[in-house]
Parts: sequence; structure tokens; C-alpha cells
Amino acid sequence: MTFQEALKHLNQKRFSPCYLLSGEEPFLIQELLRQFREKALDPAAFDFNYDQVRGEEIGAEEILLIAQTFPVFSSHRLLIILNADQITDDREALLAYLESPCETTILVFVAAKPDMRKKLFSTLKKKGVVIACPPLYDNEVPQWIAQEGQKRGLRFSKEALWYLKEHLGTDLFLIQQEMDKLALHLSGAEGAEKEAPSIHPGAATEGSGRSVALRENEISLEMAQQMMGAGRSHSIFELVGAVGEKNLKTAFKLLVDLLAEGERPLFILTMLMRQWRIMAIAKEGIDSGKPESVVGKKVPMPPRLLPPFFKQLKGWRSEEIRRAFDLSLAADSQLKGGRQSPSFVLEALILDLCQSRVSRAIKPGYTLPFRRAF
Repeated sequence: MTFQEALKHLNQKRFSPCYLLSGEEPFLIQELLRQFREKALDPAAFDFNYDQVRGEEIGAEEILLIAQTFPVFSSHRLLIILNADQITDDREALLAYLESPCETTILVFVAAKPDMRKKLFSTLKKKGVVIACPPLYDNEVPQWIAQEGQKRGLRFSKEALWYLKEHLGTDLFLIQQEMDKLALHLSGAEGAEKEAPSIHPGAATEGSGRSVALRENEISLEMAQQMMGAGRSHSIFELVGAVGEKNLKTAFKLLVDLLAEGERPLFILTMLMRQWRIMAIAKEGIDSGKPESVVGKKVPMPPRLLPPFFKQLKGWRSEEIRRAFDLSLAADSQLKGGRQSPSFVLEALILDLCQSRVSRAIKPGYTLPFRRAF
């Protein structure tokens, strides 16, 4: 059972006596445990019927004692066992319980990477309900952000979803936190609008488009950049664009501004490396004779940003893209090594990237470690 299927199952309140929550996404695990507590227990009798223990701290005898106790002033008792893969003693007693569990107890085993060959987990798979909570794939993140935004009354443009996905990655706790901040920011902006003096309907005002978007609860790319950047004067995309144009003066200024405004050096480098991957995919298609309209479908980028991207691409040879990726990998090691200041490492990298020369160290036949798209 997937996470979404599990949510629907719990909403129906037709509980199974035994569950196994497995997977390495802690956010999904915690959300499901919250749903179990909310859906299965009567708040008035919560303390009488809820227990949470850890597998390394409890024995099978104590587990069975709790599981076989009838609920008080409630239809169910809930017992959650964290780190269930660390239960060591008297597993046979647990196996016997799983064959004939107490119908009024909901027993939830939680293990990030359970060994399904072991009897406890293989029996749970046969007799109970297994819910898988793996980390999201990269391409699943935009839909997750859209869903979290929808819960808060927010809608995002495709460009904003793309930006948030690149900025937040797959950290679901961070995504939830930022969605809360965006919702708070939006509600504050709407409140300010209501308090603002009225304007003649026919009058054109600066920022009127933004006001319309606020009233519709839609987050545009520009709004997402502004709010995620906490008022930064420039965005990471401006820097990536300046490097793509090999505009050294502008790139240096943008780098200094972004670092001064708190942008993370590793995030800056990550976005630059992402650009080389995109360029490699697009260059392969263009060099094979594919038109830009076809190549653009393989490029993970909002459509309105494709024309300037292809214009930049014309100024890059395949050898330069390979070199850029090599230089960025070296900068990554330097940043993580911590021997040089992040600003020095990134300044040196941008200086090299904006110079149109190809390293002679590249061997004939060298290919970038990218998936072929065409």
C-alpha cells in the first residue's frame, strides 16, 4: 500500500489489527502515525489507549501485555512500535499473536529497512497491512508541492513549481515549512491590500499584476523567487543566466550579492551543475539535427525560458560543457573540503567558466555522465 492509499484507508476507519510502516522517508512515516492517532482514538480517552515504544527497549512479553489489553472508553487501542527491526527476544510469541491478533488493538510496527526474509516481517506481510514510505523521486516533487500548497489554499504556476522543486529538493519537512511560510506571506499581503486606500478602477498601478495574483492565491515564478529569497535583490537564475552568457562582470556581481544575502554556496554550485546537465542533453539533440521545438521537450525548463536558453547554448561547444562539468566537480570537492573560503572557490570557478578555452586534459572519447535523451 502506498502513502496516498494509506491515507484513504485510514480515512475510512476500517482498521486492520496489524500494520508495518516501512521506508526511509521520515516525513511520510510521521504523517501516517499522526493520522493513526487522529483517526483511531477518541481524544477524550487518548491517554488511556495510546502507547508508543521502541523495539530496542521493549520485550515481546510487554508488547503482548499492552496489545491484549482492552481499550478504555474507546473502540480501539493503539500501540506503535518504533525500530521494530530491533526487537530481539521471544519472537515466536509475537508470531503467534499475529496469527490471531486482538481485534480492538491496532498494532503498528515501524522499521525503515525491515528484512522481509525474517519471520516477523514476512508474517506481517501475510497477515497485516504493509505501507511503503520511500523517499520521493525527483519528478514526483512538483506534484507533492502542488498538493501541499492546495491544502493551504495556494496555487502555483508551472514555473513556480519548477523553481521550488529545484530550491527545496526532496526534503519534505523543508517543503512543508516553506509552504507554511508562503501561505503566511500571502495572507499577510492580502490583509495589507484590504487596508490599502482605494484606487480608481481605471487607474494603472505598479505591481497591479501581483495584486491580481494574490487575490487568486496563485504564486508566480517571480513571487516564489522573492519570497524564497527573503527579499533578495537577485535570484540564482540570474547568476546561472549570466554564466551561460559568459558575462564575467555581471556574474561576479550577482555572485557577491547572492552570497551577501545568504544564499548557500552549495546550492549555487548545484544549480550551475544542473545547467551543464541540461546543456549536455540539449546540445546532443541539436548536434544530431533535431529542431529546437523537439529538443525543448526533453529540457526540464519552463517553456518561456527556452528561447534565451537556446540562444545561450549557441555560445557553448560540447567540449566547453564537458570542461564546465569537470570544473564544477572540482569546486564541489573544494567546498566540501573546507580548506578555502566558499566565495574564493566560486569566484575562481566563475572566472574559469566565463573564459572560452577547453582543457587539454579531456581525453578523446570522453563523455559526460548524463543519460542520453535522444
